[in-house]
Amino acid sequence: MPEFFPFFIILLAAVLFSSLFERVRVPWVAALIVGGIIVGPYGFGLFEPDSTITFLAHVGLVFLMFMAGLETRFFESQGVKYKIAVVAAFSALIPAAVGAGVGLLFGYSPAAVILLGVIFMASSVALLVPSFQKMGLFDSVLGKTIIGSTVIVDSAALILLSVLLQIQGTTSFLHIFLFYPFLLVTLLALAWLIPRIRWALFSNYAEEQDLFERELRFVLLILVGLVVFFEFVGLHAIIAGFFAGLVLSRSIQSRILKAKLHAISYGFFIPVFFVTLGANTNIGVFWEVSGALVLTLAVLVSSMGAKFGSGFAAGKLVGFTNRESALLGAATAPSLSTTLAVAFLGFGQGIIDGGLLAAIVALSVTTSIVAPLTVGVLGRTLTSQRV
Repeated sequence: MPEFFPFFIILLAAVLFSSLFERVRVPWVAALIVGGIIVGPYGFGLFEPDSTITFLAHVGLVFLMFMAGLETRFFESQGVKYKIAVVAAFSALIPAAVGAGVGLLFGYSPAAVILLGVIFMASSVALLVPSFQKMGLFDSVLGKTIIGSTVIVDSAALILLSVLLQIQGTTSFLHIFLFYPFLLVTLLALAWLIPRIRWALFSNYAEEQDLFERELRFVLLILVGLVVFFEFVGLHAIIAGFFAGLVLSRSIQSRILKAKLHAISYGFFIPVFFVTLGANTNIGVFWEVSGALVLTLAVLVSSMGAKFGSGFAAGKLVGFTNRESALLGAATAPSLSTTLAVAFLGFGQGIIDGGLLAAIVALSVTTSIVAPLTVGVLGRTLTSQRV
């Protein structure tokens, strides 16, 4: 087999399936995962992820979390902080408890139980941002509440994941109770230092004339450097990628530079991750392993129910109407980027098995299709009522 053939198949699947599924309004992430399942070793067997493909997938995962951190804004929700805090608390605690309960019910290890709780917490409101913008809800109180609370919950999920990995075993030279204060001080110091280094290097440099992408290389150097540094002190690469994005989010304001980072991430590395994730998903466990289908149904029903119920209850508590609360609950249901990143990491670390990974992938694909449709219907109803 030619050396570049697996790489070609991955790119072909990324282009072909995203285009085909777009015609039936299926999100591109779900399309890439399904494409990976079809062309991978558990489908038609056109390729099998080798060490090189696996490395590129890990790079894609780091870029995915880096872009999530880069696009995170903690201080742009003035006036709705109380609503955000209440919704975030409900959307984190209730799904986490339900997820942990499912893990206990099916006899998983304590680490897997905690990981499943983290997975149930995570959401992916970015999938719904275009719909919010189209319906005029993005800058509304409801829109700010949904987006702000989701950012907080996803960040909390990643921090809990890092704590779990620290407890499981780490190369950190610090005790866990010293590690996070050290991490916080380091992040604050880097957030102060990096913009000044960038200004010193590029303050007199017109980015329109940056033919050799000097500034882009600088940002990539900082990203990889921060990931390596955080790994040295005991933080996993995907958590490091997220924190690197947070550190750089305040200093990277250029639309041109952000567009270049977006092109590199979503044009190449991130699709490789999602296709490889699909290729590593053995859907055969649904009929090969006893109880796998029951586990998948339990994960689907409990996660979607917990997300919708907690969102609806929180919405009512902070004064939203029934329809607004229902939209809030539906908007927290998607389980994509953070969920899949956590699941992929848990599977790689041996915390969860193939059956649970397949169930989580099924959850991601299902919610990425159902949630936008539900939000679209509820959003159009709200918009028509306001008119």
